[in-house]
Amino acid sequence: MNIEPENKNENQTVIVFLSGSAGELDWVLPILDYLIKKDFNLKIIFLTRHVQKSVEANSMLRNFIHQETDKIEIILSGGYFWEKIERISYLIYRGFLKLQLNKNIFFNRIYKLYNRVFEIIFIARLPSNILDLRNEKNIFFAEYPSLRRPRDQWIKNNFNKSIFFYCPHSPHIYAEDLDKEYTQPESLDLNKKNFLLLGHPADFFMVNDGRELASTDLEKVFIGHPKYSDTWLQNLRETSKDFRSTASIREKINILILSRGAGSYLDDESHSKLVESTIKIIRNKIPNYSLLVKKHPRELNSHWDYFLDDPGIKIVNDHILDLATRSDLAITYWTSGAMDCRTLGVPVIEYFDPNKHSKQQISEGSSYTTIYRKLKIVLSASTSNELSDKISDLVKLNYKIPSDDVHPYYKALINRSDSWEEKFEKVLSSHGYI
Repeated sequence: MNIEPENKNENQTVIVFLSGSAGELDWVLPILDYLIKKDFNLKIIFLTRHVQKSVEANSMLRNFIHQETDKIEIILSGGYFWEKIERISYLIYRGFLKLQLNKNIFFNRIYKLYNRVFEIIFIARLPSNILDLRNEKNIFFAEYPSLRRPRDQWIKNNFNKSIFFYCPHSPHIYAEDLDKEYTQPESLDLNKKNFLLLGHPADFFMVNDGRELASTDLEKVFIGHPKYSDTWLQNLRETSKDFRSTASIREKINILILSRGAGSYLDDESHSKLVESTIKIIRNKIPNYSLLVKKHPRELNSHWDYFLDDPGIKIVNDHILDLATRSDLAITYWTSGAMDCRTLGVPVIEYFDPNKHSKQQISEGSSYTTIYRKLKIVLSASTSNELSDKISDLVKLNYKIPSDDVHPYYKALINRSDSWEEKFEKVLSSHGYI
Protein backbone atom coordinates (compact mmCIF):
# COMPACT_ATOMS: atom_id res chain seq x y z
CA MET A 1 0.00 0.00 0.00
CA ASN A 2 1.42 3.40 -0.96
CA ILE A 3 -0.96 6.31 -0.50
CA GLU A 4 0.07 9.76 -1.64
CA PRO A 5 -1.04 12.58 0.64
CA GLU A 6 -3.26 15.22 -0.91
CA ASN A 7 -0.72 17.91 -0.11
CA LYS A 8 2.77 16.97 1.00
CA ASN A 9 3.45 20.58 2.05
CA GLU A 10 0.46 20.75 4.36
CA ASN A 11 1.43 20.59 8.04
CA GLN A 12 0.03 17.56 9.81
CA THR A 13 -0.50 17.00 13.49
CA VAL A 14 0.95 14.61 16.04
CA ILE A 15 -1.06 14.22 19.26
CA VAL A 16 0.58 12.68 22.33
CA PHE A 17 -1.43 11.59 25.37
CA LEU A 18 0.57 11.37 28.61
CA SER A 19 -0.94 9.99 31.79
CA GLY A 20 1.56 8.16 34.02
CA SER A 21 5.13 9.44 34.21
CA ALA A 22 7.88 11.28 32.37
CA GLY A 23 9.07 7.91 31.05
CA GLU A 24 6.27 7.95 28.47
CA LEU A 25 7.60 11.12 26.87
CA ASP A 26 11.21 10.08 27.36
CA TRP A 27 10.79 6.90 25.32
CA VAL A 28 9.10 8.60 22.37
CA LEU A 29 11.22 11.78 22.46
CA PRO A 30 13.53 10.97 19.50
CA ILE A 31 10.49 10.11 17.38
CA LEU A 32 8.78 13.40 18.23
CA ASP A 33 12.00 15.30 17.51
CA TYR A 34 12.16 13.58 14.12
CA LEU A 35 8.53 14.51 13.35
CA ILE A 36 9.00 18.16 14.30
CA LYS A 37 11.96 18.32 11.93
CA LYS A 38 9.63 16.90 9.27
CA ASP A 39 7.40 19.94 9.85
CA PHE A 40 4.65 18.20 11.84
CA ASN A 41 2.76 20.11 14.52
CA LEU A 42 2.94 18.56 17.98
CA LYS A 43 0.17 18.62 20.59
CA ILE A 44 1.15 17.19 23.99
CA ILE A 45 -1.87 16.49 26.19
CA PHE A 46 -1.28 15.91 29.91
CA LEU A 47 -4.16 13.80 31.20
CA THR A 48 -3.03 14.02 34.84
CA ARG A 49 -1.37 16.64 37.01
CA HIS A 50 1.13 14.05 38.16
CA VAL A 51 2.56 13.38 34.72
CA GLN A 52 2.88 17.10 34.03
CA LYS A 53 4.91 17.57 37.23
CA SER A 54 7.02 14.55 36.34
CA VAL A 55 7.87 15.95 32.90
CA GLU A 56 8.49 19.48 34.16
CA ALA A 57 10.94 18.13 36.77
CA ASN A 58 13.11 16.56 34.05
CA SER A 59 15.35 19.17 32.45
CA MET A 60 15.78 17.45 29.07
CA LEU A 61 12.04 16.85 28.67
CA ARG A 62 11.17 20.30 29.97
CA ASN A 63 13.55 21.95 27.53
CA PHE A 64 12.10 19.93 24.67
CA ILE A 65 8.44 20.82 25.25
CA HIS A 66 9.24 24.48 25.94
CA GLN A 67 11.65 25.03 23.07
CA GLU A 68 11.14 28.20 21.05
CA THR A 69 8.90 26.97 18.24
CA ASP A 70 5.30 27.39 17.22
CA LYS A 71 5.22 23.70 16.38
CA ILE A 72 4.60 22.54 19.96
CA GLU A 73 1.48 23.13 22.04
CA ILE A 74 1.07 21.96 25.65
CA ILE A 75 -2.43 21.10 26.87
CA LEU A 76 -3.46 20.19 30.43
CA SER A 77 -6.59 18.08 30.45
CA GLY A 78 -6.24 16.78 33.99
CA GLY A 79 -7.62 17.87 37.33
CA TYR A 80 -8.75 16.09 40.48
CA PHE A 81 -12.38 15.67 39.42
CA TRP A 82 -11.64 14.53 35.85
CA GLU A 83 -8.91 12.15 36.94
CA LYS A 84 -11.30 10.51 39.41
CA ILE A 85 -13.98 10.25 36.73
CA GLU A 86 -11.63 8.49 34.36
CA ARG A 87 -10.38 6.20 37.11
CA ILE A 88 -13.95 5.16 37.88
CA SER A 89 -14.73 4.60 34.20
CA TYR A 90 -11.63 2.40 33.88
CA LEU A 91 -12.49 0.25 36.91
CA ILE A 92 -16.06 -0.25 35.76
CA TYR A 93 -14.86 -1.12 32.26
CA ARG A 94 -12.39 -3.75 33.51
CA GLY A 95 -14.97 -5.16 35.91
CA PHE A 96 -17.51 -5.36 33.11
CA LEU A 97 -15.10 -7.41 31.00
CA LYS A 98 -13.89 -9.60 33.88
CA LEU A 99 -17.44 -10.55 34.86
CA GLN A 100 -18.31 -11.07 31.17
CA LEU A 101 -21.39 -8.89 31.53
CA ASN A 102 -21.15 -8.08 27.83
CA LYS A 103 -22.74 -11.49 27.22
CA ASN A 104 -25.85 -10.38 29.09
CA ILE A 105 -28.12 -8.30 26.83
CA PHE A 106 -29.54 -6.24 29.70
CA PHE A 107 -26.19 -5.33 31.29
CA ASN A 108 -24.62 -4.81 27.89
CA ARG A 109 -27.18 -2.17 27.00
CA ILE A 110 -26.71 -0.41 30.34
CA TYR A 111 -22.95 -0.39 29.92
CA LYS A 112 -23.13 0.96 26.37
CA LEU A 113 -25.26 3.86 27.62
CA TYR A 114 -22.89 4.52 30.51
CA ASN A 115 -19.85 4.29 28.24
CA ARG A 116 -21.35 6.71 25.73
CA VAL A 117 -21.94 9.28 28.48
CA PHE A 118 -18.32 9.10 29.63
CA GLU A 119 -17.08 9.26 26.06
CA ILE A 120 -19.02 12.49 25.51
CA ILE A 121 -17.58 13.93 28.75
CA PHE A 122 -14.00 13.01 27.81
CA ILE A 123 -14.18 14.32 24.25
CA ALA A 124 -15.90 17.54 25.35
CA ARG A 125 -12.94 18.31 27.63
CA LEU A 126 -10.54 18.44 24.69
CA PRO A 127 -9.75 21.92 23.35
CA SER A 128 -11.60 23.08 20.26
CA ASN A 129 -8.44 23.13 18.14
CA ILE A 130 -8.02 19.40 18.87
CA LEU A 131 -11.65 18.64 18.10
CA ASP A 132 -11.28 20.51 14.82
CA LEU A 133 -8.84 17.79 13.76
CA ARG A 134 -11.38 14.99 13.91
CA ASN A 135 -11.68 14.77 10.15
CA GLU A 136 -7.94 15.07 9.55
CA LYS A 137 -5.24 12.41 9.27
CA ASN A 138 -3.37 12.73 12.56
CA ILE A 139 -0.73 10.64 14.27
CA PHE A 140 -1.47 9.61 17.87
CA PHE A 141 0.94 8.35 20.52
CA ALA A 142 0.13 6.83 23.91
CA GLU A 143 1.71 4.31 26.26
CA TYR A 144 0.58 0.77 25.45
CA PRO A 145 -1.31 0.16 28.75
CA SER A 146 -3.83 2.74 27.48
CA LEU A 147 -5.08 0.00 25.16
CA ARG A 148 -6.80 -1.42 28.23
CA ARG A 149 -8.65 1.82 28.93
CA PRO A 150 -12.01 2.81 27.46
CA ARG A 151 -10.64 6.21 26.43
CA ASP A 152 -8.54 4.50 23.76
CA GLN A 153 -11.69 3.49 21.86
CA TRP A 154 -13.30 6.87 22.53
CA ILE A 155 -10.38 8.60 20.80
CA LYS A 156 -10.50 6.18 17.87
CA ASN A 157 -14.23 6.70 17.48
CA ASN A 158 -13.73 10.43 17.09
CA PHE A 159 -10.47 10.47 15.10
CA ASN A 160 -11.07 7.53 12.80
CA LYS A 161 -8.91 8.82 9.93
CA SER A 162 -5.76 8.77 12.05
CA ILE A 163 -3.12 6.17 12.85
CA PHE A 164 -2.16 5.18 16.38
CA PHE A 165 1.17 4.23 17.95
CA TYR A 166 1.48 2.59 21.36
CA CYS A 167 4.82 2.73 23.19
CA PRO A 168 6.55 1.47 26.36
CA HIS A 169 7.10 3.90 29.21
CA SER A 170 10.72 2.80 29.66
CA PRO A 171 13.43 0.77 27.90
CA HIS A 172 12.98 -2.02 30.44
CA ILE A 173 13.96 -5.49 29.20
CA TYR A 174 11.01 -7.82 29.75
CA ALA A 175 12.66 -11.00 28.44
CA GLU A 176 14.10 -13.54 30.87
CA ASP A 177 15.48 -16.17 28.49
CA LEU A 178 17.93 -14.11 26.47
CA ASP A 179 19.19 -17.09 24.48
CA LYS A 180 15.80 -18.12 23.11
CA GLU A 181 15.00 -17.53 19.45
CA TYR A 182 11.94 -15.28 19.17
CA THR A 183 10.05 -15.41 15.89
CA GLN A 184 8.59 -12.35 14.23
CA PRO A 185 6.82 -11.66 10.92
CA GLU A 186 9.19 -11.12 8.00
CA SER A 187 7.24 -8.04 6.89
CA LEU A 188 4.90 -5.45 8.39
CA ASP A 189 1.20 -5.31 7.63
CA LEU A 190 1.07 -1.66 6.68
CA ASN A 191 -2.66 -1.75 5.97
CA LYS A 192 -3.32 -1.58 9.70
CA LYS A 193 -3.84 1.69 11.55
CA ASN A 194 -2.70 0.61 15.01
CA PHE A 195 0.97 -0.09 15.78
CA LEU A 196 2.61 -1.39 18.95
CA LEU A 197 6.22 -0.18 19.19
CA LEU A 198 8.48 -2.43 21.27
CA GLY A 199 12.20 -2.93 21.64
CA HIS A 200 12.48 -6.63 20.81
CA PRO A 201 10.19 -9.58 19.91
CA ALA A 202 10.96 -11.02 23.33
CA ASP A 203 9.21 -8.04 24.93
CA PHE A 204 5.92 -8.92 23.28
CA PHE A 205 6.32 -12.54 24.32
CA MET A 206 6.37 -11.37 27.94
CA VAL A 207 3.84 -8.50 27.94
CA ASN A 208 1.21 -10.12 25.69
CA ASP A 209 -1.99 -10.18 27.76
CA GLY A 210 -3.91 -12.34 25.30
CA ARG A 211 -6.50 -9.57 25.01
CA GLU A 212 -5.94 -6.03 23.76
CA LEU A 213 -2.25 -6.55 23.01
CA ALA A 214 -3.03 -9.74 21.10
CA SER A 215 -5.58 -8.04 18.84
CA THR A 216 -5.12 -8.80 15.15
CA ASP A 217 -5.79 -5.11 14.47
CA LEU A 218 -2.59 -4.20 16.33
CA GLU A 219 0.59 -4.56 14.26
CA LYS A 220 3.71 -5.24 16.30
CA VAL A 221 6.80 -3.26 15.27
CA PHE A 222 10.11 -4.05 16.99
CA ILE A 223 12.28 -0.98 16.61
CA GLY A 224 14.61 -1.15 19.60
CA HIS A 225 14.64 1.97 21.78
CA PRO A 226 15.10 5.15 19.69
CA LYS A 227 16.93 7.00 22.45
CA TYR A 228 19.74 4.41 22.23
CA SER A 229 20.37 5.05 18.54
CA ASP A 230 23.69 6.45 17.34
CA THR A 231 21.99 9.49 15.85
CA TRP A 232 20.44 10.41 19.20
CA LEU A 233 23.47 9.65 21.36
CA GLN A 234 26.40 10.76 19.23
CA ASN A 235 26.96 14.17 20.82
CA LEU A 236 26.16 12.90 24.31
CA ARG A 237 28.74 10.11 23.96
CA GLU A 238 31.45 12.59 22.98
CA THR A 239 30.58 14.89 25.89
CA SER A 240 30.61 11.96 28.31
CA LYS A 241 33.94 10.66 27.03
CA ASP A 242 35.56 14.09 27.25
CA PHE A 243 34.34 14.55 30.82
CA ARG A 244 35.61 11.18 32.07
CA SER A 245 39.00 11.78 30.46
CA THR A 246 39.59 14.62 32.93
CA ALA A 247 39.00 12.53 36.09
CA SER A 248 42.66 12.57 37.09
CA ILE A 249 42.90 16.37 37.03
CA ARG A 250 39.54 17.31 38.52
CA GLU A 251 39.05 18.15 42.19
CA LYS A 252 35.89 16.04 42.43
CA ILE A 253 34.84 12.62 41.18
CA ASN A 254 31.21 12.61 40.15
CA ILE A 255 29.25 9.51 41.09
CA LEU A 256 25.71 9.15 39.78
CA ILE A 257 23.31 7.27 42.05
CA LEU A 258 20.19 5.89 40.37
CA SER A 259 18.15 5.22 43.47
CA ARG A 260 15.07 3.15 44.22
CA GLY A 261 12.86 3.91 47.18
CA ALA A 262 10.94 1.67 49.53
CA GLY A 263 7.92 0.05 47.94
CA SER A 264 7.01 -3.17 46.19
CA TYR A 265 10.66 -4.09 45.47
CA LEU A 266 12.47 -2.81 48.57
CA ASP A 267 11.31 -2.56 52.17
CA ASP A 268 12.13 0.52 54.27
CA GLU A 269 15.03 -1.13 56.09
CA SER A 270 16.67 -2.41 52.89
CA HIS A 271 16.36 0.99 51.21
CA SER A 272 17.92 2.73 54.22
CA LYS A 273 20.80 0.24 54.36
CA LEU A 274 21.53 0.67 50.66
CA VAL A 275 21.74 4.44 51.08
CA GLU A 276 23.84 4.42 54.26
CA SER A 277 26.27 1.74 53.06
CA THR A 278 26.70 3.49 49.71
CA ILE A 279 27.62 6.75 51.41
CA LYS A 280 29.95 5.05 53.91
CA ILE A 281 31.86 3.12 51.23
CA ILE A 282 32.20 6.06 48.86
CA ARG A 283 33.47 8.31 51.64
CA ASN A 284 36.13 5.70 52.34
CA LYS A 285 37.10 4.82 48.76
CA ILE A 286 36.68 8.18 47.01
CA PRO A 287 37.14 11.00 49.56
CA ASN A 288 36.81 13.70 46.87
CA TYR A 289 33.35 12.46 45.91
CA SER A 290 30.41 14.38 44.55
CA LEU A 291 27.23 12.33 44.66
CA LEU A 292 24.48 13.14 42.15
CA VAL A 293 21.39 11.34 43.41
CA LYS A 294 18.61 10.73 40.92
CA LYS A 295 15.57 9.45 42.78
CA HIS A 296 13.13 7.04 41.22
CA PRO A 297 9.95 8.86 40.04
CA ARG A 298 7.94 7.11 42.77
CA GLU A 299 10.59 7.57 45.47
CA LEU A 300 8.71 10.04 47.64
CA ASN A 301 9.92 9.35 51.18
CA SER A 302 13.60 8.74 50.54
CA HIS A 303 16.36 8.03 53.05
CA TRP A 304 18.60 10.26 50.96
CA ASP A 305 16.73 13.26 52.35
CA TYR A 306 18.45 12.73 55.71
CA PHE A 307 21.88 13.42 54.19
CA LEU A 308 21.31 16.70 52.41
CA ASP A 309 23.52 18.53 54.91
CA ASP A 310 26.48 16.79 53.29
CA PRO A 311 27.82 19.25 50.67
CA GLY A 312 28.99 16.28 48.60
CA ILE A 313 25.45 14.95 48.12
CA LYS A 314 23.02 16.60 45.75
CA ILE A 315 19.51 15.51 44.72
CA VAL A 316 19.10 16.10 40.98
CA ASN A 317 16.15 15.99 38.57
CA ASP A 318 18.02 16.10 35.28
CA HIS A 319 17.59 13.47 32.59
CA ILE A 320 19.76 10.40 33.20
CA LEU A 321 21.53 10.83 29.86
CA ASP A 322 22.43 14.40 30.78
CA LEU A 323 23.65 13.31 34.21
CA ALA A 324 25.71 10.51 32.69
CA THR A 325 27.65 13.01 30.57
CA ARG A 326 29.10 14.49 33.75
CA SER A 327 29.57 11.29 35.77
CA ASP A 328 32.67 9.15 36.24
CA LEU A 329 30.70 6.11 37.33
CA ALA A 330 27.14 5.16 38.23
CA ILE A 331 25.68 3.05 41.02
CA THR A 332 22.15 1.77 40.50
CA TYR A 333 19.69 0.05 42.79
CA TRP A 334 18.31 -2.09 39.90
CA THR A 335 16.91 0.38 37.38
CA SER A 336 16.72 0.56 33.58
CA GLY A 337 18.81 3.74 33.85
CA ALA A 338 21.80 1.39 33.87
CA MET A 339 21.30 1.05 30.12
CA ASP A 340 21.32 4.83 29.62
CA CYS A 341 24.67 5.05 31.38
CA ARG A 342 26.17 2.07 29.59
CA THR A 343 25.24 3.44 26.16
CA LEU A 344 27.37 6.51 26.95
CA GLY A 345 30.31 4.42 28.13
CA VAL A 346 29.85 5.12 31.84
CA PRO A 347 30.76 2.13 34.08
CA VAL A 348 27.79 0.96 36.15
CA ILE A 349 27.76 -0.92 39.45
CA GLU A 350 24.40 -2.51 40.25
CA TYR A 351 24.12 -2.54 44.04
CA PHE A 352 21.17 -4.80 44.65
CA ASP A 353 20.61 -8.30 46.04
CA PRO A 354 18.22 -10.19 43.69
CA ASN A 355 18.14 -13.18 46.04
CA LYS A 356 16.86 -11.09 48.93
CA HIS A 357 14.54 -9.05 46.69
CA SER A 358 13.48 -11.60 44.07
CA LYS A 359 10.33 -9.94 42.75
CA GLN A 360 10.61 -9.72 38.92
CA GLN A 361 14.13 -11.12 39.04
CA ILE A 362 15.40 -13.97 36.85
CA SER A 363 15.71 -17.46 38.26
CA GLU A 364 19.03 -19.25 37.74
CA GLY A 365 18.77 -22.66 39.32
CA SER A 366 18.36 -22.11 43.06
CA SER A 367 19.25 -18.41 42.95
CA TYR A 368 18.25 -15.19 41.20
CA THR A 369 19.97 -12.60 39.08
CA THR A 370 18.91 -9.37 37.38
CA ILE A 371 18.32 -8.73 33.70
CA TYR A 372 21.14 -6.17 33.59
CA ARG A 373 23.64 -8.70 34.95
CA LYS A 374 22.44 -11.22 32.36
CA LEU A 375 23.08 -8.60 29.68
CA LYS A 376 26.59 -8.06 31.11
CA ILE A 377 26.18 -4.28 31.14
CA VAL A 378 26.68 -3.80 34.90
CA LEU A 379 29.19 -4.83 37.53
CA SER A 380 27.28 -6.81 40.15
CA ALA A 381 27.39 -6.01 43.85
CA SER A 382 24.90 -7.85 46.05
CA THR A 383 26.64 -6.94 49.31
CA SER A 384 28.43 -3.91 50.72
CA ASN A 385 31.76 -5.78 50.53
CA GLU A 386 31.20 -6.44 46.84
CA LEU A 387 30.33 -2.78 46.28
CA SER A 388 33.55 -1.76 48.01
CA ASP A 389 35.60 -4.13 45.83
CA LYS A 390 33.95 -2.97 42.59
CA ILE A 391 34.57 0.70 43.41
CA SER A 392 38.22 -0.05 44.21
CA ASP A 393 38.59 -1.84 40.86
CA LEU A 394 37.13 1.11 38.94
CA VAL A 395 39.39 3.59 40.75
CA LYS A 396 42.41 1.53 39.64
CA LEU A 397 41.10 1.50 36.06
CA ASN A 398 40.58 5.29 36.15
CA TYR A 399 36.81 4.75 35.80
CA LYS A 400 36.87 2.74 32.59
CA ILE A 401 34.51 -0.15 31.80
CA PRO A 402 36.52 -3.33 32.49
CA SER A 403 35.07 -5.29 29.56
CA ASP A 404 32.99 -4.69 26.45
CA ASP A 405 31.84 -8.32 26.40
CA VAL A 406 28.07 -7.84 26.46
CA HIS A 407 25.34 -10.38 25.73
CA PRO A 408 24.37 -10.82 22.04
CA TYR A 409 20.80 -9.89 22.99
CA TYR A 410 21.98 -6.43 24.04
CA LYS A 411 23.93 -6.00 20.81
CA ALA A 412 20.84 -7.00 18.79
CA LEU A 413 18.71 -4.51 20.74
CA ILE A 414 21.14 -1.67 20.05
CA ASN A 415 21.26 -2.63 16.37
CA ARG A 416 17.47 -2.38 16.21
CA SER A 417 17.64 0.98 17.92
CA ASP A 418 20.07 2.25 15.30
CA SER A 419 17.60 1.45 12.50
CA TRP A 420 14.33 2.59 14.11
CA GLU A 421 13.81 5.39 11.57
CA GLU A 422 13.71 2.95 8.67
CA LYS A 423 10.77 0.96 10.04
CA PHE A 424 8.97 4.03 11.32
CA GLU A 425 9.25 5.76 7.95
CA LYS A 426 7.76 2.70 6.24
CA VAL A 427 4.62 3.10 8.32
CA LEU A 428 4.36 6.85 7.74
CA SER A 429 5.04 6.53 4.02
CA SER A 430 2.48 3.76 3.51
CA HIS A 431 -0.21 5.98 5.07
CA GLY A 432 0.80 9.05 3.09
CA TYR A 433 2.31 11.15 5.89
CA ILE A 434 5.71 11.53 4.26
